[in-house]
Amino acid sequence: MPNFWILENRRSYTSDTCMSRIVKEYKVILKTLASDDPIANPYRGIIESLNPIDETDLSKWEAIISGPSDTPYENHQFRILIEVPSSYPMNPPKISFMQNNILHCNVKSATGEICLNILKPEEWTPVWDLLHCVHAVWRLLREPVCDSPLDVDIGNIIRCGDMSAYQGIVKYFLAERERINNH
Repeated sequence: MPNFWILENRRSYTSDTCMSRIVKEYKVILKTLASDDPIANPYRGIIESLNPIDETDLSKWEAIISGPSDTPYENHQFRILIEVPSSYPMNPPKISFMQNNILHCNVKSATGEICLNILKPEEWTPVWDLLHCVHAVWRLLREPVCDSPLDVDIGNIIRCGDMSAYQGIVKYFLAERERINNH
């Protein structure tokens, strides 16, 4: 269990508002994700983990999400990297997938960059927290938005309605990812 007193009194990288908010969120995340109760933990089977990479630095986090059922991402897990700016919660965190880890119309595979409205400064509201942001990324896997693709080719395939081609390409990409990672 992290020493929250030390974290709350650590001011090296961020503002008091940011540190106070992120420590509160961290406590909620730990409690929520540890619960087996589906009401207390609506993210069960969705968000496998959400933690700071180093418990002494709450500006860098990682999450593991499970691919949504009935999508080509089903039965796969994805690592998400999160950078919390010192201006959080007034500005959004920067969230990305690992490089070359996913094929999706709203993700630039080479960099992991995600195109998601709530993560844009002009759309962001401090009501959002890290749990909700990670859940929104998971929902994007379930419901791609091909009107603003970062991967234009995948976006065009979806826009044309060729879902079997989309699913086949993504499944092939993920199978290759696993093959490479297992060697």
